[in-house]
Amino acid sequence: MCITGSLAEFSLPEIFQFIERGKETGLLSFRSEAEAPTTSIAIHYIWVYQGKVVAAANQLDEQGLVKLINQRQWVSDRVVSKLAQLSPTDKPFGFYLKNQGVLRTEQLKQIFLAQVLQQLHPLLQLKNGIFKFEQDVPLPMREMTGLSISVGVSKLFAMSKKAKALRPDAWKSTSVAVTIAQRSLYSAQVRKPCKVKRFSQKNLHSVVG
Repeated sequence: MCITGSLAEFSLPEIFQFIERGKETGLLSFRSEAEAPTTSIAIHYIWVYQGKVVAAANQLDEQGLVKLINQRQWVSDRVVSKLAQLSPTDKPFGFYLKNQGVLRTEQLKQIFLAQVLQQLHPLLQLKNGIFKFEQDVPLPMREMTGLSISVGVSKLFAMSKKAKALRPDAWKSTSVAVTIAQRSLYSAQVRKPCKVKRFSQKNLHSVVG
């Protein structure tokens, strides 16, 4: 089932609170509304598992995590690209790199926090736009570090309006934990036809009220 709504009607904290309290799993996407015919439309994707953020990107090509790793030059681009091809399809790519001794846990944390912040900050600037939440969407293993974070932390960013200024070390006191990457947890799911449901204040308050 799909849930859609307008950012003019619902704030980012309210949307995340709905996901966190309902322990939802799926894909949350945000699309800005073009102000003019020539204005590009930005789309942001955030994947959640049982109410926690597990990955974020601005495209669906599953290359975002690889690019973030390459930017830090901890590993050669050639090695990362090759390992991405060899990585199991039922386990997060970051988890695979850690097991191979290519990256350390602290490095994965840095990448994950950058990945999430890069998507959250533009969302704080959106005044008009559409959000859509699709339940039980297969998780993108090549975009995932194997880490997760409570969306309650994202809510604090939205309320403070200071996401851009916060440093990764400010997250150390939050509940960032390694996700157990087992086949039962990240098993492939058959994507069912999406039945659209319009999100309303009544829907929201029934969950977060």
